[in-house]
Amino acid sequence: MARLTSRFRVLILHGCVVMKTYEILGIKIKDYSVREALHKTREYLSYNVPSVVFFLTREVLLAASDSEEHKRFIEDDAEVTMVASSDIFKAAEVTEKSREREIDRNLYMRGLLRMLSKEHQRIYLATQTPTQMGDLKTLLGTFENALQIAGTYDNADASCVEDVTNDINTVTPYVVFTVLSGNESIDFVNIGKKYMNARLLVVLQPEMLKVKEDGSVKKGITTKLSEKLFTRIAGKYRQ
Repeated sequence: MARLTSRFRVLILHGCVVMKTYEILGIKIKDYSVREALHKTREYLSYNVPSVVFFLTREVLLAASDSEEHKRFIEDDAEVTMVASSDIFKAAEVTEKSREREIDRNLYMRGLLRMLSKEHQRIYLATQTPTQMGDLKTLLGTFENALQIAGTYDNADASCVEDVTNDINTVTPYVVFTVLSGNESIDFVNIGKKYMNARLLVVLQPEMLKVKEDGSVKKGITTKLSEKLFTRIAGKYRQ
């Protein structure tokens, strides 16, 4: 396994910290605050080609560390990367409690869905299973109940990108939300992005689907054990 290190670089814009980068498992991660991520998202919604917002989890980072293609996607191809679980910050030795709260409370999703609902923008949902589709609709409804869902596809994977893309292009949504596991999500976007008639692709991970009534992500025993294991691996490779 690649050595895990943490190196920070802060981008300053008009005197405000808007983005940090750090390295985990040999992968350089761009970490945007919620405010800056939403600003960039609004900008991308004005483009005629799709941009990608990609959520990073422990599982994604561990899997991508063994693939140069997937590593390159995270570092260079995704326009915005969003950390999906605050324990990733512990691996990078980040101590900013404000960022942890933003993640734990799903503030980016709140802001994005509020924006789409207010502007009556059509969205499309693609998941690997019908169960995931039900969970995704529940998650979105936790934040906004007036979203315009233009279409759905509940058995998507990298092998049927053409079928999903054709379905997406019949309804021309502004935003496509996908839920595919691990590197399958990267392969799906890499293949289909250039053909999709949408403004934004938001790539969620399956472990993000279960949320409480307040919008925070549920953490069961398995999740907590995974966090402890990831933190232990991080500590080992920092030595």
